[in-house]
Amino acid sequence: MRQPAQRKEAILQPRKYNRYQLKVPVIFEWKDEDGTRRKQVGLTHDISISGASVFAMTPPPVNTYIKLKAFRLPVGQTLAMRMFGKGQVVRVKPARGSLPGDFAVASGRIDFRKWAKD
Repeated sequence: MRQPAQRKEAILQPRKYNRYQLKVPVIFEWKDEDGTRRKQVGLTHDISISGASVFAMTPPPVNTYIKLKAFRLPVGQTLAMRMFGKGQVVRVKPARGSLPGDFAVASGRIDFRKWAKD
C-alpha cells in the first residue's frame, strides 16, 4: 500500500521590522549599466524601516542600488512627512500592458521625518 506524500508545511518567520501598507507617491533613481542616471515615479504599497515594495511602470533591474524620495502632504489629522531611503532591488515583477510592475528594495534604510516648517 502506498504511503501518502508528506506535506511540507511552510514555517512563517516573524519579520524583523513591522511592515505598513502605506501608499505614498515616490521618486526613485538609479544608474544603469552605462552609468546614465535614471529617474522614475511609483507608488509604495508596503514599507518598513529596512525596505519597501513599489508599484511602477518602469521598475529598475534586480541588484540595482536605488534612492527613494517621497513627500506626503497632511490629510485630515495626519502630519506631513518626508521619506528618504536607499537600498538594493531584490525582486522585480515587470509591468504588463497597462498594469504597473512591482519591485522590492531591501538591505537599506528608510527614514521618515516630520516636514520642517520654514
